[in-house]
Amino acid sequence: MSEADVQTVREIYDAFGSGDIPAVMGVMTDDVVFHVPDNLPHGPGAEGLDEVGAFFERLGSTWTEFELDLMDFVDGGDKVFVRGRASGRLNGAEATYGFVHLFHFREGRVPHFDEYINQPAGGFPG
Repeated sequence: MSEADVQTVREIYDAFGSGDIPAVMGVMTDDVVFHVPDNLPHGPGAEGLDEVGAFFERLGSTWTEFELDLMDFVDGGDKVFVRGRASGRLNGAEATYGFVHLFHFREGRVPHFDEYINQPAGGFPG
């Protein structure tokens, strides 16, 4: 991995934070695979750009005031690991969870994304 991959991931989060989902998806391969836990309110994951687009629509319609607190970016060779915390409102209640995001890189693009979470005690507000 190069510093370019870490910079690309930072740009992905910046685009996400400003609501520029086309820029987020522009870094992904056409056959991208998202592995996201089924127990996330905006899960499950997705395969291919069309499904990933639907995933982001689901995320936006499920949460309000959704924010990410990014703590660490870790060089993992052909991968970038990001540790952070997501928070927002879910069905009117405050909710938060810890995560590790894993971006796989191939030739400067993302063909695969994994999300690992620390689910809140008692689960998500339902």
